[in-house]
Amino acid sequence: MKRYLTGIDWIVNAIDYTAKAQSGIGNHSEVILELKNTPDHKSLEELLNNFIQKFPLLNGFPSRALNLCPYWKVLSAKKALPLRVYTVKLNADSQYLSPMAARVNAAFQDKREHLVFTLVETSGRTFLGMAFDHRILDAKGAEAFLHLFQQYYQNKKPPRISYACPPHLNNWIEKFFAGRQINRFLLNLTKEHPRTLPFDPLNEPCKFKVIHLNPEQSERLTGIAYSRAGYLMFMPYALARSIQIMHRIFQEKNIGGSTYLIPVPLDMRTQEEALKETLFNHFSFFIFKISADKINDLAGLLAEIKNQMYEQVKNKVPEAIVNASFLLRIASLPLVNFFLKLMSKKHFASFSFSYLSNTYQQKRFMRGEVQNIFHLPRMPKPPGVGIFFNQFDNKLNITLSYFNDLLNDKQVTQITKNLEALGNEG
Repeated sequence: MKRYLTGIDWIVNAIDYTAKAQSGIGNHSEVILELKNTPDHKSLEELLNNFIQKFPLLNGFPSRALNLCPYWKVLSAKKALPLRVYTVKLNADSQYLSPMAARVNAAFQDKREHLVFTLVETSGRTFLGMAFDHRILDAKGAEAFLHLFQQYYQNKKPPRISYACPPHLNNWIEKFFAGRQINRFLLNLTKEHPRTLPFDPLNEPCKFKVIHLNPEQSERLTGIAYSRAGYLMFMPYALARSIQIMHRIFQEKNIGGSTYLIPVPLDMRTQEEALKETLFNHFSFFIFKISADKINDLAGLLAEIKNQMYEQVKNKVPEAIVNASFLLRIASLPLVNFFLKLMSKKHFASFSFSYLSNTYQQKRFMRGEVQNIFHLPRMPKPPGVGIFFNQFDNKLNITLSYFNDLLNDKQVTQITKNLEALGNEG
C-alpha cells in the first residue's frame, strides 16, 4: 500500500527529522478530552485496538518510490498496530497536566508507532489524551480521528477515509513559478532580521500552560473580536492580542530587530472534509510581518493583519506555498531541512500561533460526556514558544507552549495572566 506524500507532508517530515536530530523527540502534539465519566479501561483499549486496525497507514513510515516521490509505506506483513494506553490516577485536579505533558515529550517506541493514549483520573475529573505524530495527523485531523472513533463506537461500521494522493511529479513549470513567487515573498519578509528569541539547543521537555475560558468569557471575547475586527474575524483579533502580549516579553528581554514574523497555519477544510481526509496534513500558511512600532495601536495592528491576509489571499500565497512545496519532495530530508533554514535565514518565526475551530462535534466519548477538548502542541526550536487557541462547544481554550531557556517563571506568569484577562474584557 502506498500513499504519496504531498509537499506539505514532506515539510512536516523535515520538521520531524530536525526535531529528532535536536532532542530525539519528533514533531508531536497531544489532543486531550475532558470527560465527565471514566470509560471502562478494558473496553477502551479493546475498542481502540479494533478501531485503529481499520487504518493500516498508522503502521507505516516514509519511504521513496522509484519515481523519486516520497510515499508512506505500509509493509505487507500483517502486524498488530502499536497501541499503548496508560492509566494514571491522581488525587488532585491540578496535577492532571503533568502526565499528559510527559507523554507528548516522550519519543514513540519505534518508527511504526504514531499514537499513544493516556487516561488520567483525578478526584473529580477524567482526561483522555492522544499523543500523535504530526507526520500522520494534523490538529484538525486528530480531532476528526477521535470523532470517527465515536461514530465507530456507536454503530461499529468502518469509517470511509480517502487515502488517494497522486505523485504530482508533473506540471513542473507551474510549480517552478510558484517556487519563485514564494522565494520572492520570503526574501521580502526577511529584509530586516526579525525579532527571535535566542535558544539553547539542549534536550529539555516542552512545558505547557492551559487556560480554559468558560462559555460566558468565550462569548464575551468572541463578541469583542467581531466588533473590533469584523464578523468571523476571531483569528486576526486573537493573533493581534497575542502579538501585543508577546511584544512586552520581547521588550523586557531586549531582543533586537524591528519586525515580528508569525507563520499561521491555515486549514480551510469543513468538518465533513476533515472526516473524509483525516490522515496526513491538509494545511497551508499565512505569514505575517508586523513592525514593532505598530503594535501598541490595536486598531492599526488589526488593520495591518487583515490587509496582509487579504493581500496573501488575492495573490494566492497559501496556494503557492502548497504548489512550491511539491518541488522539495525530490530532496532528502536533510537537504529539505537545509533549504528551509536557508530560506528562513535560520530563524524564521518570532513565535508560533494557531486557531482551531471545533472539529469534534460529538457530545460524548464512548458513554462519557465530553466537557472540553484542548491541545498540547510540542514546539520545535526555533521558535520554541507558541500560543494556540482552540474552540469546543462554545468554549475557548488557550495553550502556551514554551521551553525554560526562552521564558522564565515570571514571564510565563505574565503571559498567562494577560491571556486570561482576554476573557474578562468589557
